[in-house]
Amino acid sequence: MAGAIEVKFYSLLRRRLGKASLALEADGLTVLELLLLAEKRAGQSFLDELLDRERGLLTGTMILVNGENVRLKQGLETRVGAGDTVDLFSPAGGG
Repeated sequence: MAGAIEVKFYSLLRRRLGKASLALEADGLTVLELLLLAEKRAGQSFLDELLDRERGLLTGTMILVNGENVRLKQGLETRVGAGDTVDLFSPAGGG
C-alpha cells in the first residue's frame, strides 16, 4: 500500500496481538504518534512492552524505520510517512 505505513510486529508482540502487521493510512507522523495510533487500531495495549512510563524506549526495544534503528536517528521523534515500514521488537525477543 503506497499510501499506508506498514507496522510489523515480531516475537512476543506478534503473539500478544495475534497479528503480524497493521497497515495504517497516515503520513508525516513521529514514531511515537505512529505507535499510539497503532495501539489504538490494534484494539489492545502493547506499548508497555516497548516504552517506559515517561514514554521513552525501554532498554532493548528495537524500532526500525525502513531498516534503520530509530536510536541512530531522532528516536521516537523520527518522522515516518506513507510507504514506510516500521518494525517493532520488544526487549524480550527477536524475529
